[in-house]
Amino acid sequence: MRLSKGTIAKILWRSFFVQGSWNFKGMQNIGFAYAMIPGLKRLAADGPDRAVSRYVKFSNTHPYMAPTVMGVFLKLEEQGDLETIEKLKQTIASSLAAIGDTFFWATLKPIIALLFLLTVMADRIWGIALVLVAYNAVHLWTMIRGFSHGYQKGPGGALEIGKILSLDRTRRISYSIPLLAGMVIGALSQWENAGTGLPVSLVIFLASAAAFRFKIGTFWIFYGVFTLTLIWTIIR
Repeated sequence: MRLSKGTIAKILWRSFFVQGSWNFKGMQNIGFAYAMIPGLKRLAADGPDRAVSRYVKFSNTHPYMAPTVMGVFLKLEEQGDLETIEKLKQTIASSLAAIGDTFFWATLKPIIALLFLLTVMADRIWGIALVLVAYNAVHLWTMIRGFSHGYQKGPGGALEIGKILSLDRTRRISYSIPLLAGMVIGALSQWENAGTGLPVSLVIFLASAAAFRFKIGTFWIFYGVFTLTLIWTIIR
């Protein structure tokens, strides 16, 4: 490995700002190229200036998966395999974007938001900090492990990360969304600021479970329950 720990740390730090210069033409291209520069200075056979020009044309992926893509490309730069870089530019980024969107945005974020509601209803403010720590632990692990796998194993490393956050695994995790939604509604019957009854909570929970069973997206299940909770709280 030709990249030092210091250089890797710089790349990972810069990757947090991959969307800092988001634009309609190149999307994440500027932020992506900016994060790659420390590695390209050490690895690019044709020099960092020409190497950067390969990455400022267009780039778009899930922000947490961007380090995985960077690791893959830096491995290929190290090997001088510029042809494979051109072939993989769109496919690897879009594939990891789909996995990241499904796992983080459509599954993990709703779960975290429901846990937030439960901690608030239980008057456990420390629980909010715990939930934030849990979410960011997964987030940071994905970025660090993704870059490491991508740089060590090239495209094969990206496949390994894709398997860990696979759509099948995400689907199994998403089963907890209607359960947590039901717990939130059920907790309203005991929450002094809401005062709804347990039968109503049970009906809403069963409706959420039925919607999930008939493949209505978890996104709509979560936000439907979340909206009903807020409306009922305001009415009461």
